[in-house]
Amino acid sequence: MQNYHRHSSYGNIYIADSAVMNEDYAKRAVEVGHKIISSVEHGWQGYYYQTFELAKKYNLKFVFGAEAYWVKDRFEKDKSNCHIIILAKNEKGRRAINEILSEANETGYYFRPRLDLKLLLSLPADDVFITTACVAFWKYDDVENIILKLKNHFKDNIMLEIQYHNTLQQITLNKKIKKFAYDNDIQMIVGLDSHYIYPEQADDRQNLLEANKVFYEDEEGWYMDYPDDDTIIQRFLEQGVFTRDEIQKAMDNTDICLTFDDIVLTDDIKLPTLYPNKTQEERNKIYTKLIASKLKEYIKDFPPDEKKKYITSVQQEVDVYKKTKMVDYPLIDYQIVKRAIEKGGLITDTGRGSGVGYFTNTLCGFSKVDRFKSPIKLYPERFISESRILETRSLPD
Repeated sequence: MQNYHRHSSYGNIYIADSAVMNEDYAKRAVEVGHKIISSVEHGWQGYYYQTFELAKKYNLKFVFGAEAYWVKDRFEKDKSNCHIIILAKNEKGRRAINEILSEANETGYYFRPRLDLKLLLSLPADDVFITTACVAFWKYDDVENIILKLKNHFKDNIMLEIQYHNTLQQITLNKKIKKFAYDNDIQMIVGLDSHYIYPEQADDRQNLLEANKVFYEDEEGWYMDYPDDDTIIQRFLEQGVFTRDEIQKAMDNTDICLTFDDIVLTDDIKLPTLYPNKTQEERNKIYTKLIASKLKEYIKDFPPDEKKKYITSVQQEVDVYKKTKMVDYPLIDYQIVKRAIEKGGLITDTGRGSGVGYFTNTLCGFSKVDRFKSPIKLYPERFISESRILETRSLPD
């Protein structure tokens, strides 16, 4: 089988509830003969670039997804925060998941970023795969009707997740899921819901929770490790709900992850822009013209030798911004600072950080520091340089 439902030390941005790293999951997948590593975390997509790189390093398939929070109506003050697994079957699905999770943070945030049924049903049915996650999916009294609505939309791209926890709650739920699955022709799928790798790491997680004064009383009897397939089967058999064939089928259903298109992420640095319909060259010209006008005004009363020094240095700074394709960075900040000053904001006489060492930033109004006159030598390359951006794939400091 494949372990698509797992959580790392990045797994919950509100309450740290895992002490293992993403690479631990990659190593364990190799160890037990599994073939994927997913980015799934609570409420967000996780560090999926890191997961993507780990997939390449360990020869695994990268699966993009999230265990999202959902409610019926995100505009209501509903703290149900039900869970749902959403996985991308292709690049279109990945972008769609990103879009609705962004919307969940903007218009659905109430203690947590919450999707609602409208957003879930806006997902392209052929491009994503969803499961009912853990017991936290089943909070509403009419949840079965909600599943049928999801089934009507996603067709075969929805499955009912079963888990092997040795608790009365999970056993009761599994019986309910089994009946509902057969009655409505919906496949079941095994979700491990791993929060660590080996059983002995349960103490590490418990110590982490206690340090944050968090106590989950209902987790008594839960298995939250990442076991091998034989152990998975044995745990389900001990529940006494499913036959061995049913368990194996639900485990085999996780192989659907292997059918997803390969999602290839690039390390291109992307910036928001004020000019989405203009080319990079056109945006470079806008920035160059802005700086030229600001510099002309700044040095208009300077002696010739002083003017030459400023012009030469500013040209060097502008060239770095252009060669690294970073001009959107100051262009956006220029409008933000301009608006802030219009609203009564003040630029202080002192500055902090490497940004004040770049004189073009001063020309844009981000500071009043003139590095050429500063009593402390300032190094513009500490803020931005070609090697910093193009070689290390970093952003300006």
